[in-house]
Amino acid sequence: MSELNKKLDHFTSALLAEATAETDRLLSEIKAQHDNSYSAAEDKILAEAYHYIRTEVSRIRSEEGRKVSRHMLDNKKTLYLRREEIAREVFEAVRDRIVAYSATPAYRKRLAEVACQAVDTLKGADDIVIRLRAEDMDQSAAIASALGGVKVSFQADPSILMGGLTAVSASLGRRVDATFGTAMEELNGHFAEIFGLSLSDDLTEE
Repeated sequence: MSELNKKLDHFTSALLAEATAETDRLLSEIKAQHDNSYSAAEDKILAEAYHYIRTEVSRIRSEEGRKVSRHMLDNKKTLYLRREEIAREVFEAVRDRIVAYSATPAYRKRLAEVACQAVDTLKGADDIVIRLRAEDMDQSAAIASALGGVKVSFQADPSILMGGLTAVSASLGRRVDATFGTAMEELNGHFAEIFGLSLSDDLTEE
């Protein structure tokens, strides 16, 4: 294996490790900001969404490997200028993968499970409203069945674009956000750092 290939392999192998460490740091910061009275339950829901996103980052990393390698063959200055663009491309690829996931049977099953977790967070309220994407409203009956008789109502929410749901109780003054859109917003702007798109001094082509 050539020296350049070894460096490329080292770089691409380091991406996921840095992504994992940075995502864990972001999760810790986000968790610290949540209301202690219900943060543990909501953090669990959001953490599962983050876990899915991070898994997709790992998969897309291998798919995007050739693209990253081509950029590695540019000079260091060009790579520094391109780091934000590459991060944006990866972010968009992750978003597209999540949108595709939200059209699968596995997503519909997961939606009911998330609803149960969200409603449990609002335990005791009798005015819970579950808000879904318009295209997920046909899952209302399945979700209601999974809730085992807990009284809820359903509304279509045009602000939910990528999937997931929110659960709201006016009497408790609480809102549980378990949407993919919120999870992506938390990570937006951080993909360059997550992917560690910077170069060491010896990483230029020889």
